[in-house]
Amino acid sequence: MLFRGTIAIAILVISAANKSYADEVDVQFSGFASLTLSYTDDSDIGFASSYSNVNESGFSATRDSILGGQANISLAKNWDSVFQVVIQDHAFKSFDNFLELAFVRYRPTRHWAIRAGRLNSDLYLLSEYPYVGYAYLWVRPPHSHYSFANIAGNFDGVDVEYSKAINDGFLRLKLAYGSTTAKLQAYNDDFFIDFDNLTTFSATYSLDAWTMRFSLSKSDFGDYKLTSLDEYLAALNAIPQSIWPQAQKISNKFNTKGNSIEYAAFGLTYDHNNWLIQSEMGISESDWIVAPSVLSGYISAGYRVDNAIFYTGFTAAKHRHHVIKVNDPAFPPSTPEQFSVPIQQLAVASQSAVKVTNVHQHSINVGVKWQLSERIALKAQLDRFDIKPQGAGLWSLSNPSDVDEGHKVHILSLNASMVF
Repeated sequence: MLFRGTIAIAILVISAANKSYADEVDVQFSGFASLTLSYTDDSDIGFASSYSNVNESGFSATRDSILGGQANISLAKNWDSVFQVVIQDHAFKSFDNFLELAFVRYRPTRHWAIRAGRLNSDLYLLSEYPYVGYAYLWVRPPHSHYSFANIAGNFDGVDVEYSKAINDGFLRLKLAYGSTTAKLQAYNDDFFIDFDNLTTFSATYSLDAWTMRFSLSKSDFGDYKLTSLDEYLAALNAIPQSIWPQAQKISNKFNTKGNSIEYAAFGLTYDHNNWLIQSEMGISESDWIVAPSVLSGYISAGYRVDNAIFYTGFTAAKHRHHVIKVNDPAFPPSTPEQFSVPIQQLAVASQSAVKVTNVHQHSINVGVKWQLSERIALKAQLDRFDIKPQGAGLWSLSNPSDVDEGHKVHILSLNASMVF
């Protein structure tokens, strides 16, 4: 990416160009961690808090555990830089995949800020601290809304922010442009997908106990790396249109070329006295069937009692368009079986493939967060997920042929979150 590998050089250049402010250079280190033991009661379906992480069933001490470190560097007058590394159970493990933030920021005035490097996408209420479990109620951000968001949670590019106090509130506007590569795994193979021309706009307004955020985003799907998908598309493209006219349409749906995704979200938080209420809704429109068009949202309410907050919430996500119905190939009489059978099998596999990415689920949770100290919080949470048939797109089926079955899954989680 354009900005990878340039941050350190930029810092050196800025430092050299501002020798008169050398005595102002300052480095502050901080860290955070979430240690979680969780259990799911359905061995037929694997759970991960995000698309990027390993799917597991049963007991796990890794799927929601996180260790992060951050360096805040004051470089010179009006210049600073931030680096953040977050170690978690990513399916694809590399330093680049653990590097969450690495940017240089310039503040020409108190109202304006310009950043370049690896940045947070700023699409969600938790965009600035999605991994700092100490900062929010739950063991993990609401699964139906945030699990897919993680793959584009940061990007390499630039953003410009304008902020100003308005009446008794505070307004922040941000415009960003860049690109990112999601590094995942699928069917035990590396799966990389580029998001090109990623453009986002967000507006956040805080007034007393209220915080509101609205965001818009659009991105083109770029190149991908997945051997099994290449083989699948090649097989579809080799089928004569006279036998199976739909093959080309299905191929176009699974190919990233020429496809894009648009997203809009609105979030609202109320934090006053003993009550903490938060809700977000998001809607996506996508041409690529692997990342289908989805409507998602959640509402969560917590009530403070001494050092504890008792909370409950509801989340939901549903695909917005009908599942493609795969038509049977039409073979001329006396077609040899060695020719017809592989195509028929491909049609059956295609019907399963168009179903397995769809999302249709809702969940409820109850939990408690206990503030043990100023730096440590303990949490206990119970989730119940109702996953509809053909709706397990945010999960991993142990047997993909079970795509037409529904699942009811319970997850019990015990967590310790801290900052240091």
